[in-house]
Amino acid sequence: MELDEVFPNQDSEDEGDVEVKHIEDKWRIGAFVDITEDEKQIMILWNDFVRRQRVLADGHVPWACEAFSRFHGQDLVRRPQQLWYWRLFLIRLRDHNLIDPKTINKCNLILEEYQDKASAPARS
Repeated sequence: MELDEVFPNQDSEDEGDVEVKHIEDKWRIGAFVDITEDEKQIMILWNDFVRRQRVLADGHVPWACEAFSRFHGQDLVRRPQQLWYWRLFLIRLRDHNLIDPKTINKCNLILEEYQDKASAPARS
């Protein structure tokens, strides 16, 4: 048996490499002309996150939103425009009944914790 047969570039379900999908997604979103760079960045981060976490069902979206807020929260609070687009995206998910207001509140509380940490004076 050849090494390529043992370690193929694609898995058995014909799913490509995650990095390749990330690059393709980034290229496709980058082609949009009617949205800002910050909004594109949120879209790229979200798509990459749900792909890597294998969020496959609508019922997993609330967990994914909270986990995304925890994972990217520190960076989001340093970029107010991206934070604003993330919150707008949460509202869009609510409009499509993928999350409920409690999930939005949990995400905002997570982000507020990061904001409090960022604004707290350093102790010596």
